[in-house]
Amino acid sequence: MYRRSYNRGRRGMTFKFKPPKKNRFKSVTATPMGGADSYGVSLTVLRIVAVALAAVILIGSIAIGINFFAFNSGHQSSAAYSEDEKNNAQLLRVVNKSNPLDKNYVPELVDKNGYRICTLAEKSLDRLLSDAEKENLGLYVKYAFVSYVQQKKIYTAEYNKQLSKGLTEVKAQAKTTLTIPQPGRSEFQTGLMVSFRSKEKGKFKNSKASEWLFKNAKKYGFVLRYPEDKEDITSMDTNYKAYRYVGKENAYAMQRLNMCLNEYSNYVNSRKTE
Repeated sequence: MYRRSYNRGRRGMTFKFKPPKKNRFKSVTATPMGGADSYGVSLTVLRIVAVALAAVILIGSIAIGINFFAFNSGHQSSAAYSEDEKNNAQLLRVVNKSNPLDKNYVPELVDKNGYRICTLAEKSLDRLLSDAEKENLGLYVKYAFVSYVQQKKIYTAEYNKQLSKGLTEVKAQAKTTLTIPQPGRSEFQTGLMVSFRSKEKGKFKNSKASEWLFKNAKKYGFVLRYPEDKEDITSMDTNYKAYRYVGKENAYAMQRLNMCLNEYSNYVNSRKTE
Protein backbone atom coordinates (compact mmCIF):
# COMPACT_ATOMS: atom_id res chain seq x y z
CA MET A 1 0.00 0.00 0.00
CA TYR A 2 0.93 3.60 -0.45
CA ARG A 3 0.15 6.49 1.81
CA ARG A 4 -0.88 9.83 0.59
CA SER A 5 0.98 13.02 1.38
CA TYR A 6 -0.07 16.52 0.58
CA ASN A 7 2.17 19.04 -1.00
CA ARG A 8 1.15 22.55 -1.56
CA GLY A 9 3.01 24.12 -4.41
CA ARG A 10 2.55 26.98 -6.77
CA ARG A 11 0.19 24.96 -8.90
CA GLY A 12 -1.98 23.99 -6.04
CA MET A 13 -2.42 20.84 -4.05
CA THR A 14 -0.73 17.78 -5.42
CA PHE A 15 -0.66 14.20 -4.23
CA LYS A 16 2.56 12.19 -3.78
CA PHE A 17 2.59 8.62 -2.90
CA LYS A 18 5.55 7.40 -0.72
CA PRO A 19 6.34 3.81 -0.09
CA PRO A 20 5.78 2.72 3.50
CA LYS A 21 8.82 2.85 5.84
CA LYS A 22 10.52 -0.37 6.60
CA ASN A 23 9.95 -2.05 9.93
CA ARG A 24 12.12 -0.25 12.42
CA PHE A 25 12.50 -3.43 14.41
CA LYS A 26 15.28 -5.38 12.65
CA SER A 27 15.70 -9.03 13.10
CA VAL A 28 18.27 -9.88 15.78
CA THR A 29 21.30 -11.87 14.68
CA ALA A 30 23.67 -13.87 16.89
CA THR A 31 26.27 -11.23 17.52
CA PRO A 32 28.23 -10.72 20.68
CA MET A 33 27.02 -8.21 23.19
CA GLY A 34 28.22 -4.80 22.25
CA GLY A 35 28.44 -5.50 18.54
CA ALA A 36 31.54 -5.85 16.37
CA ASP A 37 33.66 -3.45 18.44
CA SER A 38 32.90 -5.27 21.64
CA TYR A 39 33.77 -8.56 19.97
CA GLY A 40 37.24 -7.24 19.06
CA VAL A 41 37.77 -5.97 22.59
CA SER A 42 36.71 -9.34 23.99
CA LEU A 43 39.24 -11.16 21.83
CA THR A 44 41.98 -8.84 23.00
CA VAL A 45 41.05 -9.40 26.63
CA LEU A 46 41.01 -13.15 26.10
CA ARG A 47 44.44 -13.03 24.48
CA ILE A 48 45.85 -11.02 27.42
CA VAL A 49 44.34 -13.43 29.92
CA ALA A 50 45.70 -16.42 28.01
CA VAL A 51 49.20 -14.93 27.81
CA ALA A 52 49.12 -14.03 31.50
CA LEU A 53 47.94 -17.51 32.41
CA ALA A 54 50.67 -19.10 30.30
CA ALA A 55 53.26 -16.86 31.95
CA VAL A 56 52.04 -17.85 35.41
CA ILE A 57 52.23 -21.53 34.49
CA LEU A 58 55.72 -21.09 33.03
CA ILE A 59 57.01 -19.18 36.05
CA GLY A 60 55.45 -21.75 38.37
CA SER A 61 57.09 -24.59 36.46
CA ILE A 62 60.47 -22.89 36.60
CA ALA A 63 60.09 -22.25 40.32
CA ILE A 64 59.15 -25.88 40.95
CA GLY A 65 62.10 -27.03 38.85
CA ILE A 66 64.51 -24.79 40.76
CA ASN A 67 63.18 -25.97 44.09
CA PHE A 68 63.38 -29.60 42.98
CA PHE A 69 66.96 -29.13 41.80
CA ALA A 70 67.91 -27.32 44.97
CA PHE A 71 66.31 -30.03 47.09
CA ASN A 72 68.08 -32.81 45.23
CA SER A 73 71.38 -30.92 45.24
CA GLY A 74 71.06 -30.31 48.94
CA HIS A 75 70.06 -33.91 49.50
CA GLN A 76 73.03 -35.15 47.49
CA SER A 77 75.37 -32.74 49.29
CA SER A 78 74.04 -33.94 52.62
CA ALA A 79 74.43 -37.53 51.51
CA ALA A 80 77.97 -36.85 50.31
CA TYR A 81 78.78 -35.08 53.56
CA SER A 82 77.41 -37.96 55.57
CA GLU A 83 79.50 -40.40 53.56
CA ASP A 84 82.66 -38.34 54.11
CA GLU A 85 81.88 -38.16 57.80
CA LYS A 86 81.33 -41.89 57.93
CA ASN A 87 84.64 -42.57 56.15
CA ASN A 88 86.49 -40.20 58.46
CA ALA A 89 85.09 -41.99 61.50
CA GLN A 90 86.38 -45.25 60.03
CA LEU A 91 89.80 -43.74 59.34
CA LEU A 92 90.14 -42.47 62.90
CA ARG A 93 88.81 -45.55 64.63
CA VAL A 94 91.12 -46.72 67.39
CA VAL A 95 91.13 -50.46 67.96
CA ASN A 96 92.39 -51.79 71.28
CA LYS A 97 91.25 -53.50 74.45
CA SER A 98 88.70 -50.76 75.14
CA ASN A 99 87.49 -50.61 71.52
CA PRO A 100 87.58 -54.13 70.07
CA LEU A 101 86.32 -55.29 66.69
CA ASP A 102 83.84 -58.09 66.22
CA LYS A 103 85.49 -61.33 65.13
CA ASN A 104 83.39 -61.26 61.95
CA TYR A 105 84.34 -57.69 61.03
CA VAL A 106 85.84 -57.46 57.55
CA PRO A 107 86.16 -54.09 55.75
CA GLU A 108 85.82 -53.60 52.02
CA LEU A 109 89.09 -54.97 50.71
CA VAL A 110 91.02 -55.16 47.46
CA ASP A 111 93.54 -57.87 46.64
CA LYS A 112 97.00 -56.62 45.78
CA ASN A 113 100.27 -58.40 45.12
CA GLY A 114 100.51 -60.67 48.15
CA TYR A 115 98.32 -58.68 50.55
CA ARG A 116 94.89 -57.15 50.99
CA ILE A 117 94.18 -53.53 51.85
CA CYS A 118 91.04 -51.53 52.64
CA THR A 119 89.72 -49.73 49.57
CA LEU A 120 89.95 -46.40 51.41
CA ALA A 121 93.74 -46.70 51.52
CA GLU A 122 94.43 -48.52 48.26
CA LYS A 123 95.17 -45.61 45.91
CA SER A 124 97.24 -43.70 48.46
CA LEU A 125 99.33 -46.77 49.19
CA ASP A 126 99.85 -47.36 45.46
CA ARG A 127 101.18 -43.81 45.07
CA LEU A 128 103.44 -44.19 48.11
CA LEU A 129 104.98 -47.41 46.80
CA SER A 130 105.33 -45.98 43.29
CA ASP A 131 107.22 -42.91 44.54
CA ALA A 132 109.37 -45.05 46.83
CA GLU A 133 110.28 -47.21 43.85
CA LYS A 134 111.38 -44.11 41.92
CA GLU A 135 113.76 -43.40 44.80
CA ASN A 136 115.12 -46.96 44.62
CA LEU A 137 114.38 -47.50 48.30
CA GLY A 138 113.45 -51.16 48.07
CA LEU A 139 110.28 -50.57 50.13
CA TYR A 140 107.61 -53.27 50.15
CA VAL A 141 104.47 -54.26 51.99
CA LYS A 142 105.00 -57.23 54.29
CA TYR A 143 101.27 -57.52 55.10
CA ALA A 144 98.21 -55.34 55.61
CA PHE A 145 94.77 -56.74 56.47
CA VAL A 146 94.88 -59.51 59.06
CA SER A 147 91.67 -61.33 59.89
CA TYR A 148 90.54 -62.20 63.40
CA VAL A 149 91.45 -65.85 62.89
CA GLN A 150 94.89 -65.01 61.50
CA GLN A 151 95.57 -62.59 64.34
CA LYS A 152 94.67 -65.28 66.84
CA LYS A 153 97.28 -67.61 65.30
CA ILE A 154 99.96 -64.90 65.32
CA TYR A 155 99.21 -63.95 68.91
CA THR A 156 99.14 -67.56 70.12
CA ALA A 157 102.47 -68.33 68.46
CA GLU A 158 104.16 -65.38 70.18
CA TYR A 159 102.49 -66.15 73.49
CA ASN A 160 103.77 -69.74 73.39
CA LYS A 161 107.22 -68.43 72.50
CA GLN A 162 107.23 -66.29 75.64
CA LEU A 163 106.04 -69.23 77.73
CA SER A 164 108.91 -71.30 76.38
CA LYS A 165 111.29 -68.72 77.84
CA GLY A 166 110.05 -69.62 81.31
CA LEU A 167 107.64 -66.72 81.82
CA THR A 168 104.42 -67.25 83.69
CA GLU A 169 101.15 -67.06 81.78
CA VAL A 170 100.45 -63.57 83.11
CA LYS A 171 103.90 -62.26 82.22
CA ALA A 172 103.86 -64.06 78.86
CA GLN A 173 100.55 -62.42 78.00
CA ALA A 174 101.75 -58.99 79.12
CA LYS A 175 104.95 -59.36 77.12
CA THR A 176 103.12 -60.55 74.02
CA THR A 177 100.50 -57.78 73.99
CA LEU A 178 103.21 -55.13 73.92
CA THR A 179 104.08 -56.14 70.37
CA ILE A 180 101.15 -58.18 69.11
CA PRO A 181 97.55 -57.24 69.95
CA GLN A 182 95.10 -59.95 70.88
CA PRO A 183 92.56 -60.96 68.20
CA GLY A 184 89.81 -58.38 67.84
CA ARG A 185 92.12 -55.69 69.25
CA SER A 186 94.40 -55.31 66.26
CA GLU A 187 94.13 -52.43 63.81
CA PHE A 188 95.41 -54.71 61.08
CA GLN A 189 91.86 -56.08 61.06
CA THR A 190 90.65 -52.67 59.84
CA GLY A 191 92.65 -53.12 56.62
CA LEU A 192 94.07 -49.62 57.17
CA MET A 193 97.32 -50.69 58.81
CA VAL A 194 100.39 -51.66 56.80
CA SER A 195 103.55 -53.42 57.91
CA PHE A 196 106.45 -52.45 55.65
CA ARG A 197 109.75 -54.15 54.95
CA SER A 198 112.92 -53.19 53.14
CA LYS A 199 115.48 -54.98 51.02
CA GLU A 200 118.26 -53.45 53.07
CA LYS A 201 120.00 -55.62 55.60
CA GLY A 202 119.77 -54.77 59.27
CA LYS A 203 116.97 -53.29 61.30
CA PHE A 204 114.19 -51.60 59.40
CA LYS A 205 114.31 -48.44 61.53
CA ASN A 206 117.89 -47.79 60.33
CA SER A 207 117.08 -48.22 56.65
CA LYS A 208 116.72 -45.49 54.05
CA ALA A 209 113.19 -46.73 53.41
CA SER A 210 112.25 -46.16 57.05
CA GLU A 211 113.78 -42.69 57.03
CA TRP A 212 111.93 -41.79 53.83
CA LEU A 213 108.65 -43.12 55.23
CA PHE A 214 108.97 -41.14 58.44
CA LYS A 215 109.45 -37.92 56.46
CA ASN A 216 106.99 -38.48 53.62
CA ALA A 217 104.24 -40.85 54.80
CA LYS A 218 101.94 -37.94 55.72
CA LYS A 219 101.89 -36.82 52.08
CA TYR A 220 100.02 -40.02 51.31
CA GLY A 221 97.81 -39.98 54.41
CA PHE A 222 99.84 -42.45 56.51
CA VAL A 223 101.20 -41.98 60.03
CA LEU A 224 103.52 -44.03 62.22
CA ARG A 225 101.03 -45.86 64.42
CA TYR A 226 103.22 -46.62 67.42
CA PRO A 227 105.87 -43.89 67.81
CA GLU A 228 108.49 -44.16 70.51
CA ASP A 229 107.36 -41.12 72.50
CA LYS A 230 103.73 -42.32 72.76
CA GLU A 231 104.12 -45.79 74.25
CA ASP A 232 102.29 -44.87 77.45
CA ILE A 233 99.31 -43.76 75.38
CA THR A 234 99.22 -46.54 72.79
CA SER A 235 100.15 -49.30 75.29
CA MET A 236 102.33 -50.73 72.53
CA ASP A 237 106.07 -50.87 71.98
CA THR A 238 107.48 -48.65 69.24
CA ASN A 239 107.02 -50.21 65.83
CA TYR A 240 108.79 -48.49 62.95
CA LYS A 241 107.21 -50.85 60.41
CA ALA A 242 103.55 -50.24 61.25
CA TYR A 243 101.90 -47.31 59.48
CA ARG A 244 98.22 -46.49 59.68
CA TYR A 245 96.21 -44.79 56.94
CA VAL A 246 94.18 -41.84 58.34
CA GLY A 247 93.82 -39.61 55.28
CA LYS A 248 96.07 -36.77 54.18
CA GLU A 249 94.27 -34.00 56.07
CA ASN A 250 94.29 -35.96 59.33
CA ALA A 251 97.92 -36.98 58.88
CA TYR A 252 99.08 -33.37 58.55
CA ALA A 253 96.94 -32.30 61.50
CA MET A 254 98.37 -35.08 63.69
CA GLN A 255 101.91 -34.00 62.87
CA ARG A 256 101.11 -30.35 63.54
CA LEU A 257 99.55 -31.19 66.90
CA ASN A 258 102.17 -33.84 67.73
CA MET A 259 99.47 -36.41 68.43
CA CYS A 260 99.27 -40.15 67.88
CA LEU A 261 96.03 -41.68 66.62
CA ASN A 262 94.70 -42.31 70.14
CA GLU A 263 95.11 -38.65 71.08
CA TYR A 264 93.90 -37.24 67.79
CA SER A 265 90.79 -39.43 67.68
CA ASN A 266 89.81 -38.25 71.17
CA TYR A 267 90.57 -34.67 70.15
CA VAL A 268 88.31 -34.83 67.07
CA ASN A 269 85.47 -36.51 68.97
CA SER A 270 85.65 -33.95 71.78
CA ARG A 271 85.30 -31.08 69.31
CA LYS A 272 82.10 -32.59 67.94
CA THR A 273 80.44 -32.28 71.34
CA GLU A 274 81.44 -28.65 71.92
